[in-house]
Amino acid sequence: MNFRAFISNCRKAQQLCPQRGDRLRYLAWLYSGALGLRRTRRFQMRLSIAPPVGDLTLSLRCNDGSDAFIFSEMFEHKCYDVDLPSSPRTILDAGANIGLAGLFFARKYPDAEIACVEPMPDNVRVLEWNLEANGVNARIVAKALSVEDGTVTMQRAKFDYGHKVSSIQFGKRVTGETLEVAAISVPSLMRDYGWSRIGLLKMDVEGYEGILLRQKCEWLDRVDAMCIECHEEFGEGDLSEVATRHGFQQPRRLSGTWLIVRSQAVV
Repeated sequence: MNFRAFISNCRKAQQLCPQRGDRLRYLAWLYSGALGLRRTRRFQMRLSIAPPVGDLTLSLRCNDGSDAFIFSEMFEHKCYDVDLPSSPRTILDAGANIGLAGLFFARKYPDAEIACVEPMPDNVRVLEWNLEANGVNARIVAKALSVEDGTVTMQRAKFDYGHKVSSIQFGKRVTGETLEVAAISVPSLMRDYGWSRIGLLKMDVEGYEGILLRQKCEWLDRVDAMCIECHEEFGEGDLSEVATRHGFQQPRRLSGTWLIVRSQAVV
């Protein structure tokens, strides 16, 4: 064990967890691999996150650091703490995982309607728990976002944040087992929820952005801002083409994501 890292994590636990029991659970979660804990084990703990998030109760898994990586992205690196021209009224979280981004958005934009789209059943169970435990009334869509309604084949990755639509040219190559999941298009989702526009689209879909933003994507004209994580074979040049075609400003690189904002805000 790296002693310096352990001391640093002990300090972090003290900062994040007001209660001693939660500090111990936090450290046990961080070092679950070294402790030989089962990947399926979950720790529930209360944490105090920097504004705008505040106090949270989270369920986090001992899954080889997957949930720890997402936690770090959301609450330490603040990859979605971006400046927008106005507060979004509707937020679509595509690739919601266990709901940490949804929690962040709910605290930063408390008046927004939020829909969390996540196709993987293991993730959805934790997503539901985390939103309910923190009183977030977001809609949970246990489906994959797709260019059309129906089903898609998902392929499992080694880590719980890397599952992707099978047989696409974008994103990392994964070789895990496959499963069929229900799929929904953006226009169908907007129609179901009565949304005329999407104020903020957060997209982290492991390469499928290369398809969603190119095929049957007229709905992009009804999006005001996007935070997109790009994956292999889809990058800045592709985003620039999307921005030009659909009336956005040129993409801006932020910590771990790209921000694209509409050239002229729509009221």
